[in-house]
Amino acid sequence: MLVSRLGVKLLAWIGVEKNKVEIGKFKEFIERLSYKPKGELTLSIKTSRGWMDFNVIEVVAFVEGIARIIAKEFNVAGLEAGEHLIMGETSARLWDEAVRVVFPDGKEEVITILTYDGFLDIRIPNDNVKGLNATITIAGKVYELPLTLNDLSEIYSKGKEWIEKIEKAAMAYGINRVISKEAIEALRRGIKPGRKVEVDYEAGYVLIWEEGKLRTIPIPTHILELLTNDKVEDAVKIYENAPENIKKEIEDVVKEETELQRSLGRENLASKYETFLSKIKKSQ
Repeated sequence: MLVSRLGVKLLAWIGVEKNKVEIGKFKEFIERLSYKPKGELTLSIKTSRGWMDFNVIEVVAFVEGIARIIAKEFNVAGLEAGEHLIMGETSARLWDEAVRVVFPDGKEEVITILTYDGFLDIRIPNDNVKGLNATITIAGKVYELPLTLNDLSEIYSKGKEWIEKIEKAAMAYGINRVISKEAIEALRRGIKPGRKVEVDYEAGYVLIWEEGKLRTIPIPTHILELLTNDKVEDAVKIYENAPENIKKEIEDVVKEETELQRSLGRENLASKYETFLSKIKKSQ
């Protein structure tokens, strides 16, 4: 929305309450104030007076105070967003961005609508806004989140550093917010040795990165694979760090598999699963 990287001034917003002022008339007004429109969008903002819709004009300019002028001129709610509404220290490269809404009665409020992560070049809207897409910038190109399978294929072709950036973003903000469900399903495969593994407890999946490719599997399935390969301690560690709902899911799956393998006469495998169950019981 406002600043994509430290020190670079980008688009600011000037908005007016939707369906209260004809958009052409609104544009003429801001142009008279020497603002040059660069783009348009429609947003819904959660205010203390409920959800409000705004027609928003993007400009490259300093806009502090313009929402008050709009509210007074048209007797409707006005909106502004720009560098003056960055919440946090920009030198830290991680901050929140907000909008200011000014109501016709002169009252106003500042509402945080997104988080910007300058380390990952990622923008994540919060629950106070609708109509604003999450984005990530990769090698100078802006991608909307969650990423599609085509997006991922394109990013993989750019090199290892960009793959690692997606990995970090998925770990920081959750795989489902960064990668689309369709892409996750398309990428899901079995586990093989030699992979870099990251556990996303929120999504319930394990992310496996190997030779520039991303694959995901459910956490309980990963636990079974570890146990099959005699990596009991690794499995226990994942279990101990998991939230209660994931722990229960792991226990249920391992118990079911233990019974299944024993019924098939695979005592060796069943014994491995039982060793795991015994260890986690002691840790409870």
